[in-house]
Amino acid sequence: MSLSVFAKRSFKQCRTNLGPTLLALSHKKVTLFACSPYYRNLEVSSIYKAQLSFTALFSKIFKNKSTNVGKIPKKPSFYLLSQSPIKAIVEKGKIISEHGVCPICDQLEAKNSINLSNQTDSSANPPSYRGKKPTFECPGCGYPTHCSEEHWKLDQHHKTDICSHLKTANIDEHDLRSGRKMPEFEFPASQAPELIVNLSNWDTYFYTRNFLTIKSNQAVRHVSKILTYPITIASIIHPYSPFAQKKAFTPEGIKSIGAIQTTLREHELAKSDQNLASLINPIRIFVLGARSEAMLPVAVYLQLYYLIPSSLITIYFVGPECIPSPDESRNTVAVSSRLVLKYHKGLFHDMLWSFAPFDPYTDIFFMFNPGVGHPLTKNAWKPTIEKLLETKCGIFATGFSDSDMSNDIDLLNNEFTNKFDWLLKPTPNPFSSLKRDFAINDLRVWAQSNMNIYGFRGKLYEVEKTQ
Repeated sequence: MSLSVFAKRSFKQCRTNLGPTLLALSHKKVTLFACSPYYRNLEVSSIYKAQLSFTALFSKIFKNKSTNVGKIPKKPSFYLLSQSPIKAIVEKGKIISEHGVCPICDQLEAKNSINLSNQTDSSANPPSYRGKKPTFECPGCGYPTHCSEEHWKLDQHHKTDICSHLKTANIDEHDLRSGRKMPEFEFPASQAPELIVNLSNWDTYFYTRNFLTIKSNQAVRHVSKILTYPITIASIIHPYSPFAQKKAFTPEGIKSIGAIQTTLREHELAKSDQNLASLINPIRIFVLGARSEAMLPVAVYLQLYYLIPSSLITIYFVGPECIPSPDESRNTVAVSSRLVLKYHKGLFHDMLWSFAPFDPYTDIFFMFNPGVGHPLTKNAWKPTIEKLLETKCGIFATGFSDSDMSNDIDLLNNEFTNKFDWLLKPTPNPFSSLKRDFAINDLRVWAQSNMNIYGFRGKLYEVEKTQ
């Protein structure tokens, strides 16, 4: 074996397999480590103590003496927001300091307001801590969380329940803006139909769909943030839906989803039957109140199509904030011959007749984090919900937190009592985003896109014969 072949094989063995021996090259010095269980568990970074270079050891073999190989990947970057090298993150820290709230001050003010209400003299001056802003940056997470180091030390809730999540958000945001190549966003293409995808959760989905570039929890968080929308849709309508496997659908839900899956089966049979192919209609998926989900790269929705590749799918994004990108004048995008995206800017109940008639066998509705029960938006949603119930088609909605979903459920129960049937009782969504987004004005409040999911449909009344 030539020396060059030996060198390349030894280095490849060192970088990837770490055995049967570990070769550590460090500036013209070679050290051999026996492959004991201890060294098997060592990270490469703990073994390499200097930048590895073949030129120092095999200078006569390689012509390019400046080539360095075996560089250790950089650890995730962590900065205090005010010291971040990224200007947008520095500005974000300033906004939090200006509009945020110190948790300890907030608690003291709440206690003070209770005490004032019990006093006869309502003109008592408030204490000096009122109005203080979070200017002290927590060394654990990098965010400006408190007005002073003293209040930061007093806040045990922040240290135990919030700090670690804020630190993760800090590292993730710096990583996304670092300029590094993002291989995790290189999604797989279609796969052989005999390979079944497991839709139990993110882990089984990524594994059975061959997402080979996802190799860390950080990569999973990045990807789940955008794939939560198409894969949540797939988890409802797919023949191997995780909600069907867990028997989470109600009897009415089984009927509605069964109707959609019947059409999907017809699409599959139509590939080998020309007569049937001329008769089928596409599945129409309506995404109401569309915002960020309508602005994703259109190729993201190919991941939905790859899960049901025999189907004809048209996705309608409808909402006042629905803006197709990059050309606002364009409202139809043909992603492939079997997948079309359409954009309609406005309220669904105002343009209802543009989509009618509706058929439970081909039409299904999704509302991602709609805020149906939020005080500021519920009045705008009420006429839309009324029209949706009249279609008798399946309607599925998500919530970004437990309280958000609770507000939605309360509105449905209070405003539309006896007008709808449950298809899917409120339940955690296995394909929610794994990234937490924190409120600028209060870092104690966070949201997780599509965290929970529920489904309903306008009530169907059975006709009975009477004498």
